[in-house]
Amino acid sequence: MIVKMLIFPVILLIILYFSIAFIVPTAKLIPKAKEDIAQKEATLAKAKKQLGEVQAFQQDIDGHPAEVEYISDFVPNNQREEILLSDISQLAKESGVNLFSVGFSEGRAKTVSKSDGETDINQAQFIESKMIASGNYDSFKKFAHKLFRIKRLYDFKTFDLSKVEQKKNEDGEEQQNSEPVLNGTISFTYEYIPGKAQVSFNSIGKSIDYELINAIMNSTSQTSPLVPEPNNRKNPFLP
Repeated sequence: MIVKMLIFPVILLIILYFSIAFIVPTAKLIPKAKEDIAQKEATLAKAKKQLGEVQAFQQDIDGHPAEVEYISDFVPNNQREEILLSDISQLAKESGVNLFSVGFSEGRAKTVSKSDGETDINQAQFIESKMIASGNYDSFKKFAHKLFRIKRLYDFKTFDLSKVEQKKNEDGEEQQNSEPVLNGTISFTYEYIPGKAQVSFNSIGKSIDYELINAIMNSTSQTSPLVPEPNNRKNPFLP
């Protein structure tokens, strides 16, 4: 009877020991687990907010298909020399300019600085274009009008025109009433962004200036041809 009475306290002590050994450490982990849950909930809320911003950004872009298509052509992801050659040749033919040569050479990468100090993922590069042509003043004027409004981002470099020496008649005098022929050397650098363009998350949420894009679209559309100022000569290469 006494032994039975002693066994019960011992069993109780053993139960209390294991309870303290296992339950107390587990209880201490509960506050940390709650803290981890709170942090993960905050991360989840931030992720949901970012997802909403991305979806809104994508929806905004999808609502302007014309601008997206124009920008894809205006700043393509490759050089597209064959398209440029075809466009330049067509513009020259429409303007009455005779092309002698059109050449392209790859230029160095263009460094793009950002105000927020980000590293530019897609660094702009460019190819240099040089063309040699001939024609009269009016044809070069039409060609310049079309060429400067080509739907491609470029840096203008040179547009040099020189008067070709006119043929002389039997008396050794230059033929009159004939419009002088001009030789022209024209050079541009056309920009492109190699690879697939990426947008950093820091750019998402910022408004896109669609008015600027539309202004560029309109400036490269068909507009009235270039005309000289009223006070200037109609053709500066005429006597």
